[in-house]
Amino acid sequence: MGTRLALYILLFLAMVGTILAEVTAYDILIDGKVCGSCSIEINKRGGGYFIRKTATVAEKNAEKIISEEIIVDNDWLPETYSLTVTSPEENIRITGAFSGKSVEFSGKVGMGEMNKVVEAEENISVWSEQICMTSPLLLLARMDYSVIGQSADFSVAIPEKMEPGIVTLTVSGQEDGFYVVNGQQPGGWQFEARFDPVKNFIKEFDIKGGYEARVSTGEKPTGVGEIPKGYHPITPMILADKEYIERLENVKSLTSSISFSFPPGVADRLYLNNFSQEFAGEITSSSASGTIETKKIGHKVTNAPDWPLYYPLKGVDERYTMPERGVDSDDPDIIARAKSIVKPAVTLWDAARAINLWVYRNIKYDMVTGNASEVFTAGKSDSRGKALLCAAMCRAVGIPARIVSGVLWAEGATDHTWVEVYLGEKVGWGPLDPTLNEADKINGAHISLWLGAQEPPVYAKDMAFENTVISD
Repeated sequence: MGTRLALYILLFLAMVGTILAEVTAYDILIDGKVCGSCSIEINKRGGGYFIRKTATVAEKNAEKIISEEIIVDNDWLPETYSLTVTSPEENIRITGAFSGKSVEFSGKVGMGEMNKVVEAEENISVWSEQICMTSPLLLLARMDYSVIGQSADFSVAIPEKMEPGIVTLTVSGQEDGFYVVNGQQPGGWQFEARFDPVKNFIKEFDIKGGYEARVSTGEKPTGVGEIPKGYHPITPMILADKEYIERLENVKSLTSSISFSFPPGVADRLYLNNFSQEFAGEITSSSASGTIETKKIGHKVTNAPDWPLYYPLKGVDERYTMPERGVDSDDPDIIARAKSIVKPAVTLWDAARAINLWVYRNIKYDMVTGNASEVFTAGKSDSRGKALLCAAMCRAVGIPARIVSGVLWAEGATDHTWVEVYLGEKVGWGPLDPTLNEADKINGAHISLWLGAQEPPVYAKDMAFENTVISD
């Protein structure tokens, strides 16, 4: 069965039909794998409602943020509308002023400014091409449910194209107190909804061939999943070879000619030059080629501040201290365990190293992966999942941490992920590898390529390495 959009929208309605100001959280999935989240807020206001939706989705190894704000009247017809989409490949900012059978759009799509009036023969609604948590609600609330089999066409305006369209709804049945509504939307997509028109409550909404979304229950994730196709980390068999790993840990330096291409919009994530690595070559918006040299070198971690911290660290980006997708540093179980791990620490580096050691010892290395909460619950993961959990634990106790993705040269180029923690202005960033239990002087077989908790845009198998020389 193909991917689909399943929207289980809880709207928290009062018995008389007025909507309380509530926020509902959702998980968004593709092919059964969580790829994002969404929240929707509905507030009663004067002669209608104010609706706000925010969704964050990982697409093509990049993060996409979608925001909508709509004011509708008591008949669920829009009065004002705004849409903002931000990602490396998209930049959309559109507003719309509705007036019965017309809407005046203005805004920015990509690099171009657009202004257009869209008109229809009847009152017009809105239908976004993005994850449409709100558009279906506006139409379902206007549908006539008195006769099973009844159909209706609704005029809509598509903000991204500033064009008109038609959405057709058909009441096809009734199940467990909910009406089953089938629909056809602009572009030919088909959907099915289960809707309570008394409470204006959508129980389920499926867009076939699109996303699947469900109300977040707050329960623990079901567990880790298979590593992505084409992603080749070090194998458990190699990792279990103590003699080989000892030789790997003794690698002092590596030099290699490297070249690879990557998708547009991710060049700002490249991490080719740092304290223990130098890159010389050419970088464009979609490729990098040149010579890379790594060194096993200390990071002066003995200058790390005392623990616990009595003042905020300066010179660090705030995002490395906060939860983000994959780095669940706000998970209560992760927070509790991390606090217990760092309790005996004397310095910030002691605390970070203790977390690294805990992840190394307690999370079994396996060819599966997941976000920090999933890995913590499952107790197993590859290097990427171990790194996400290590970073989450560090952030949970106030240690800034970021994810480094790249290559570990082990019998050739293998995909690998590790962590860097911020140790103050005197020291800067220090590396941790919870897969190999290395800290500070990580071996020279590490080639750092990307920063960020997202999956690497390019896997090791798609990179060219030539004239690789290893020194131990």
